[in-house]
Amino acid sequence: MSKKIVVVGPGNIAHAIVSRWLRVAHAHIYVLARSKTYLTKGWSAEEQKVVTFDPQVIIDADLVVFAVKPKDMIATIAQLKPLISKTTTVLSVAAGIAIAQIRQLLPEQGIVRTMPNICSEIGTSVTGISFDQVSEDRKEWILSLLNLLGHVVEMPEHLLNPMTALYGSGPAYVYVFLQSIIHAAEDLGIPADQARELAAYMVQGASQLALVDSDKSLQQLVEQVVSPGGTTEAMLKVLDQSGWQDIMHQALKAAGERATQLGGIPTRA
Repeated sequence: MSKKIVVVGPGNIAHAIVSRWLRVAHAHIYVLARSKTYLTKGWSAEEQKVVTFDPQVIIDADLVVFAVKPKDMIATIAQLKPLISKTTTVLSVAAGIAIAQIRQLLPEQGIVRTMPNICSEIGTSVTGISFDQVSEDRKEWILSLLNLLGHVVEMPEHLLNPMTALYGSGPAYVYVFLQSIIHAAEDLGIPADQARELAAYMVQGASQLALVDSDKSLQQLVEQVVSPGGTTEAMLKVLDQSGWQDIMHQALKAAGERATQLGGIPTRA
């Protein structure tokens, strides 16, 4: 018998998850929305068929996924608490919100905290996950669902805030990097559509090689590209002079600190 999943909140990450699950998961999936603002977020006509405005849909759910904004998380759980069965597992994708905060409202619930990213839509997310009071059978089922979204790593909860900064927000870093490459390529005379395609494939190829050649350090891979006095060396010299590695470190640190602020908990246990 197919299990029932209710996703609360039709935002961007919810859309990425639901879009993927509707295609590949064997489950009855519903999305609980408060208004029709989700219509502006790219939900297809087929996807909109699973959206409901009736909170009663939660009553017999096997899994309730809270995908609302962190600032709304606790209030939303409190509002829906009377409808959540004791046998329902609750999963949060809200950045910075600790299991302990949810536990205060749901003392008997199996609780899961996770952070996928928008690449879930095509099954290529990187997802960190922590479980609390979840049975082995239910845990196995939830892991199978998240594996449909991409690569999953179970970890201690105190690592989820830095995980959020690095890999939940990570696609945005890559897209900003791609934008820079594309703009530079256009300045060099490459048409915009070709520049985007070539840049995206370049990043994809480099990433795949980093995984396949994992016995080599990233510096070794860099050195495979560099020729003395060549184009790559000229590019790297400009990057080094700009202090870009320090800038990236500061950016990631700021994201991690913000994740901590959202939940009001320390980054380390």
